[in-house]
Amino acid sequence: MVSILSNPLATPSQLLANQTEADGVPSSLSKSLLWAGSTLIQSAGILLRLPQTTIATAIVLLQRFYLVRSLRSSPLLDSVHAAVFLSSKLTEHPVKPRSLINVTTYLQHCPSPSPISPVSDNEQALQDPDSYFVSEHEYYAQRTRMLDTEAEMLKAFGFQSWCALPYTLVLNYAQALDCLDESLVRRAIAYLNDALMAPSLVFLTHQPHMLAVAALYLAARSEGESGGGSAKLPEGWWEVFDVEREELGFLVAVFEGAAKFVEEQTGRWKRRGGKGVPWDLEALEEELQFHG
Repeated sequence: MVSILSNPLATPSQLLANQTEADGVPSSLSKSLLWAGSTLIQSAGILLRLPQTTIATAIVLLQRFYLVRSLRSSPLLDSVHAAVFLSSKLTEHPVKPRSLINVTTYLQHCPSPSPISPVSDNEQALQDPDSYFVSEHEYYAQRTRMLDTEAEMLKAFGFQSWCALPYTLVLNYAQALDCLDESLVRRAIAYLNDALMAPSLVFLTHQPHMLAVAALYLAARSEGESGGGSAKLPEGWWEVFDVEREELGFLVAVFEGAAKFVEEQTGRWKRRGGKGVPWDLEALEEELQFHG
């Protein structure tokens, strides 16, 4: 039962020996690209009508992969495709490769609410299907790269692709604390979704029960500040769920900083029209010259 509720965590040596940064990619760019890939997964998952558990699993898989692989050897777009495709099978919500590739191509080339989509004041661009049409040749090329990257992912993970998520634990803990309220749970889940995008990679360094406690703590505090009556919890309640005050404090700081980080990255790529995200190796080399 323990293995069902826990994940293999990143080791300190893996966190220090970042393969992408060792390959000459600046830390700020590496974190920004990982955010862009996670955002593309989130946006594509919404358009594909995938459940949040499938989307979150894909983001965690992408983060795990780039813990041991470099962006200069594994293109970001292919890894995004592979992560979503693998996650959809692991969570039993399989997605067709063609649908996945069509959606990510649309998000890359057509203006949309997604932060990684291009910005355009031209309404005609919204109605031009040629801008996001995927030819048969391009589709089969992308599908082949996706399947190859999926195999690389599984090898990188040692075929340990299990991913436990904290969403269900939030519900269980709220019920145990007798504060199962829809508004509280919604806030807690929103904090967890924000934390998925944080550069600290807390989903790789902390177990799901710790993340659930931190999200519930923040949600209860927010409810209390807004006058919610159902958010009053016993003092020191987090210790019941095996979380120490120091760990809780660190996670709360990360959760609260995630929104600011997302805002900074959104502005960074939106200012460049969303066209500057280097999804393939050639574009990444051009980006590195620009930063050079």
